[in-house]
Amino acid sequence: MLRSMYSGISGMKNFQLKLDVIGNNIANVNTYGFKKGRVTFKELVNQQISGASAAVNGRGGINPAQVGLGAEIGTIDTVHTSGPTQSTGRLLDVAISGDGFFPVGVITDLTRVNIDYAGQFGDNKILGAIDRAIDLAYTRAGNFYLDANGYLVTGEGLYLIGETGEKIPPTDQGIQKANAALQQITSFNTPYKNMYESLRDISKRANALMEAYEAYNDAVELWEKDGRQNPSPLYTSMQNARNALIDIWTEFNAAITNPTSGFGNIRDQFETAIGQLNNSINNFNNTPPYTDVITTITNPILPITAGDYPQNPSTAIPLGSSADTNTLDLMTKLIGTIENYKVALNNVGQAVIKYEDIAESLKEAQWTDSLSGEAGLIQIPLSAKSFSIGSDGKVTFIDRNGQLKVAGQIRLANFPNPEGLEKIGSNLFRETPNSGFIDQNGNGLQLNELSVPGEDGAGSLINSSLEMSNVDLAEEFTEMIVAQRGFQSNTKIITTSDEILQELLGLKR
Repeated sequence: MLRSMYSGISGMKNFQLKLDVIGNNIANVNTYGFKKGRVTFKELVNQQISGASAAVNGRGGINPAQVGLGAEIGTIDTVHTSGPTQSTGRLLDVAISGDGFFPVGVITDLTRVNIDYAGQFGDNKILGAIDRAIDLAYTRAGNFYLDANGYLVTGEGLYLIGETGEKIPPTDQGIQKANAALQQITSFNTPYKNMYESLRDISKRANALMEAYEAYNDAVELWEKDGRQNPSPLYTSMQNARNALIDIWTEFNAAITNPTSGFGNIRDQFETAIGQLNNSINNFNNTPPYTDVITTITNPILPITAGDYPQNPSTAIPLGSSADTNTLDLMTKLIGTIENYKVALNNVGQAVIKYEDIAESLKEAQWTDSLSGEAGLIQIPLSAKSFSIGSDGKVTFIDRNGQLKVAGQIRLANFPNPEGLEKIGSNLFRETPNSGFIDQNGNGLQLNELSVPGEDGAGSLINSSLEMSNVDLAEEFTEMIVAQRGFQSNTKIITTSDEILQELLGLKR
């Protein structure tokens, strides 16, 4: 049989594999952090027809005569050139500008990782070597997410590993203290709401009463200008205005003096609730970890007595007589007092919100403004108002009290030979003996063996951006054409060899 047929077969297999790699590259053209593949070929073997000989007896030397028997795959490389950076505007998207990989992994030993788990709080630190607690992998895809506890994870739930912030878990005493305060705040909310609604109703009625006084005075003035005629349409209008004034005053008075639903009763309930809340604040302030976080709330609402507003106009204002200036001034003063009450009540509400925030914070872990210096997971509290990731990987957040805290710092793994890494799917790589190991001394991976972004040859981070695939479609389509033509050419070798064999078979005829 002809050697060329087998050479053609090897070429077809090689170009088929090349097309497989090209197809995978094109399929991942929009995969974040993807690194394209490349196939190289090499000669298979060469059959020796004759060997080389040296010059001898006046005759020059002779070159060897060899026939190649095809090609085989030389390498299938992963090309670790940087892909273009795409801005996403999403705070949890991070791109690496330069060398390095994000270390991520699954916890394999929960006794070595002190995280929030099963209702318990931890400080997020990894005890001992990182790789003895975490099944590590590495990725260039920086699209991270928050899980239910606020930990930074990949789309598959792998934890992002770095230097954790200084986190102080809540104490049992603090949680008990917080629950007692929150229970009292819940009890206070009902009388506070009733007081707010009552003040709003009184304010509405007071303004309506003022308008009724003014409308009656206008009706009296028109009747007087008409000559005080009785009966007359203007007299009837004045009489109707006075009746309306009396009705509105009666409703206003009832809203203040009703023994069960009136303002006085609601205010008394509110005053009692304020006293109970102040006792709760004093108890909260006088025990650790807080000693003086909020002052007691002064009762801002004084009683409204009969002397604070005009008497019943049915007896105090005869028909045909205008309400005097003192009456209107008294109503103006009352309306102003009620508005001041509403401002004071809003201040009470703000103080209670502050108290509630402080109490809630006792049930949560406390953070400082510095890193812990130890390896661990990076967690952003769910109560954080905002957060950001710096170019050096430092993750900071604004807590519920408006203070800047540090959640941790992203670290990068920088390999001596990134092309030696093994792809394991899901945009992940795993180290191999040929990639080099991050653990330099064999005692397990330590925090100082992971690089701070922008230092020790590691790239810096670009926030709200992602690294795109490094696949170049123009290059891939060109390589596809080359592979297609190479495949076709090898098929021609086989068909041509077959035709020669057919000719040989024809000699028998």
